[in-house]
This record gives sequence, structure tokens and C-alpha cells, in this order.
Amino acid sequence: MKNLYRKFKNLKYRYKLTLLILAAGLVPVVIIVIYMQSGMVSILRENEVDSMENTLEQSVEAIENQEMIYENLVDYLSYSQDLRSILTTEPESDYEAYLEYVNVADPLLQMPQIYHKEIKEITLYSESIQVAHGDTLLPLAEAEEQPWYADMDDSTLLQWSVRRGSRQEITACRKFYDDDVTAVLVMTLDYQAVLEPFSSQLRDNTGGVIFDAGGNVVYSSYSMDDKYTPAQPESVDYIMENYTYSVQSMEGTGWTFYIYRPTEVITESVWLLIARNIPIVVICIILLVLVGYVFSRRMVSCLERLTENMNQIHLGFRKVTVTSNSNDEVGVLIRSFRRMMDQINHLISEVYEGKIKLQNSEMKALQAQINPHFLYNSLSIINWKALEAGEDEISKVTLALSTYYRTSLNRGETMTTVENEISNIRAYLKIQLVMHDDSFAVKEEIDPEISGYEIPKLILQPLVENAIDHGLDMSESEEKCLYVGATQDGDFLVFTVRDNGIGMEQQKSDEILTYQSSGYGVRNVCERIQVLYGEAGSMKVTSGPGKGTEVKIKIPKKAGKKA
Repeated sequence: MKNLYRKFKNLKYRYKLTLLILAAGLVPVVIIVIYMQSGMVSILRENEVDSMENTLEQSVEAIENQEMIYENLVDYLSYSQDLRSILTTEPESDYEAYLEYVNVADPLLQMPQIYHKEIKEITLYSESIQVAHGDTLLPLAEAEEQPWYADMDDSTLLQWSVRRGSRQEITACRKFYDDDVTAVLVMTLDYQAVLEPFSSQLRDNTGGVIFDAGGNVVYSSYSMDDKYTPAQPESVDYIMENYTYSVQSMEGTGWTFYIYRPTEVITESVWLLIARNIPIVVICIILLVLVGYVFSRRMVSCLERLTENMNQIHLGFRKVTVTSNSNDEVGVLIRSFRRMMDQINHLISEVYEGKIKLQNSEMKALQAQINPHFLYNSLSIINWKALEAGEDEISKVTLALSTYYRTSLNRGETMTTVENEISNIRAYLKIQLVMHDDSFAVKEEIDPEISGYEIPKLILQPLVENAIDHGLDMSESEEKCLYVGATQDGDFLVFTVRDNGIGMEQQKSDEILTYQSSGYGVRNVCERIQVLYGEAGSMKVTSGPGKGTEVKIKIPKKAGKKA
């Protein structure tokens, strides 16, 4: 999480704004989509349940209507005086009894089968019947052998019994008692035909089960794909737990009907709708990204130009190029930045111009204090007098001093050539070697190709003086050495002054070029290079205790010209 936050924090403001716009657009879209899809699932589920309830209600109503017909028919036959007279009247002969059975009982018990195909047979069991007459009239003793008889109680109401297995049938039984008659009227029904209004609805991943009042299964079936097949199709708990279901009871028979479907089938249409909506959502996301990017780009473009301008100013280009005429916060910031840079440029110009004028004034004042002709004439006289007296050492020092001041004054100019600057240093070193009794050696590495380039005057003498006074003079080494180099590096001139004196800590050497240093000469050289060349010129001091000190100046060739 921290890494993601760090990456987000380091992103460009444009991309941050794009992501925020995208998030602001996607959050409500996602919430609306989730809300709508959940609502659609709920509505579809409710519709499916309502549909199942309607289907179940119609099926149960159809079976219940048939049940009422059967019940009315049983009631009619049970109260038929013709049948009761057969059961209560003793026939004069077997033949007369046969005629009554054929002419009265058979039409009454067989006629309903013509109008109701689902009625397989109607049988009357009675104690008054001693000999069976086909399947219509049977002795009561034979009823006790039937499987449905055990399910009957002493009630005179119509009672239902179902047999499953290889011989499927439904029986509607009713006992009736008179003072002289005890009988059972049994109507045997076609199992499939009676339940057809219910079973015909069990298709397209739909299942159903019927229980009687005692909890026994009357009917169970389903038509489902393999992945939806119920493991316990006759368990109410299993169906209620794993499927969407509807339940309804039937009063006449005491049966309870269940119809159920897999929940996945109900929600499948929702996922199809979601799949259709995915391209629309993707297009919306792409549009959000494009709109967010374009919008953020227009919003941030001024800030990016301002940032780029600031980076250029940091590199030394102090011109403000970004502009804005808007009155928002960014426009105010840009105009404030422009005013600030104008003030800074004005102050820099005043400070640098003042410093250059001051340095030029100091240099001219120093030069004005010395009358070149008087100085040269005086040194020339001293030189001739030394030669007349045979003092070659004095003559050598006098000539070196004359050369030194001639190159230093340089007719009042602030620029000189590399050749003149090297001559100045050689003259200065001749004087220093005499003063130090040749206690140190001097090594030179001068590139003759750069002799004609112009450089600021007196940039090496303060460095050489500082190396002798604070490096070599303080060292107790017997092999003291001073190195002076003038080379080229591409488009740059490189000047090096190095000694093998006592050296110093690097922290202290870094302070030499700052205002914390007490050495004015070296600091003055650094300031002049910065004023003349800006960032293109550099001056670096490297040192270490016991390792000596090296000062390196690097200035561009193109800043000067060959003499």
C-alpha cells in the first residue's frame, strides 16, 4: 500500500488529475451498475417466484377441480337409492340379483368411465354381496386385502391413497354406514392423468414434488440439466436450501405441492444482460479516460510550462517565457512569478554591475598609483648599476620585477593573453625563488596552441602566491614542488596550480572560495570568473592533510579570441 501511495505521490500532476477524474466518474457508475444489477436480480427473482406461484396455482386449481368432480361423483353414488336398494334388498333368486347387478349397478358404476378417461374403475365393496360381480361389486372381505385399505380410517369422508412404483394409481375411497349396510365405494384413478396438470409444468430446469398429509411422497419429478440435478429430490429441506421454490396446499386431498427451479437459471438472464452492458461500460471508461486526460492536460499545461521555465532559470536562463491572461490561481501565480523574476534580474544586474565597476575602479586605482614610465626607468637604472657592480643576482631579480609589473599593468586592460599571463607568473616565480633560496622546484605544462587566447588578467598569480605562502612554506618536506599547468579540454581552457605542501581538510578548502575565507586574492579570482563567464566558468579547490593542494580553473575558449 505504501509503494502504491509513493508511486501515486511521484506521478505528474496531469496523471494524478486524470486518475482523480477517472475515479470520480467510475465510482458513481460502479455504484449505479451494482445497484441496478442487484435490483434486476431481485426483480427477476420475484418475477420468477411469481411465475412459479401462478403456474403452481393453476396446476393445483386444475387438479382440485377434478378432485371435486370425483368427490361429487363418489357422493352421488354413495347416496344412490338404486345402489342402496341392491345392497339392502334380498333378491328372490340369484338370477334376479344378476339382473339387478347388470341393469342397475353396472350402468351406475361404469358410466362415469366413459366421460372421465382418467377413471380406471369404480368398485363397491359390501357385506351384503356374497359373490363378486366382475370388478364393480365385490364382497367387503376382499377390500381388506387391498393396499389402500390399511390407509383408511373410520371416517365417512372421502379418503385418498396413492400407490407408486410399477403399478401407479390413485384411489378415492369412502366408507358409508346404514342401519343395515356397511360398504366401501372405491374409485381407482389414472396416476399420470390426474397429476398431468402438475407434471406438464416440470420442464426447462424445473422440478416438483407432492406430499400427502402424512408427509409421504405422492409424486416427484424434475427436468434439469446435469449440473442442476438435485441430490435429494424428495427432501423438502434440501429443496428449500438449494433452490428457489413455491409451495401450495390442496384442501380436498390434503396434499402439499412444491415446484422449484435452480437459482442460477433465474439469474442467468441477468448475467447475459450484464455481458451485453460490458461493452457500454468499457466505452464509458475509455471516454472518461480521454476526457479526463484532455481536461487535465488543459488544466495543467500552464503549470507544466511554469515548471519548465523554473527549471531553465535554475540552469541559468533567467528569462520568463510563460504567460497567462486568466484570472484563476494559476494565472495569478504565473504573473507573480514573472514580477518576481523581473525584480530578481534587476537586483542581479545592479549587484553584478556594481561589483564589476568596483573591481574595475580598484584595478584602475592600483594601476594609477604606479607610474609605468617612472617604474620601468627606475628598474632599468637599477639593472645597469647591478651589471656595472657585477651583481648578476640583483640584475636577474630586477628584470623579473620589471617583467612582472609590465604584464600586470598591461596598459590598464583587464584582459590579457595566456602567453602574457604565463610570462607574468614566470617573472613572479623568479622573484620568489630568489627570496626562498631556490627551496622549491617549479614544473610547467604549457600548451603552446592556447598562447593567443584572451583570459582575465592576474588569475594565476594569487593562486601561486597562496600555494607558496600557505602550502610550501609551511611544509617541512625536502622536495618541495610547485606545478603550473595551462592546457585545453575541448572548448575549454584549463589552468592548474598544484603544490605538495601541508594541505588542509577538504571542508576548509571548500570555504576558500566563499565569503567565509580570509584570503581576498583567491576569492577575488573566483568572483571575477563567475562575473565574466557565469555557469560556463568554474574554479575548484582540492586538498587533503599532507597531500598538498590543487586549484583548477576552467573557462570556455569561445569567451575570448586569439590575439
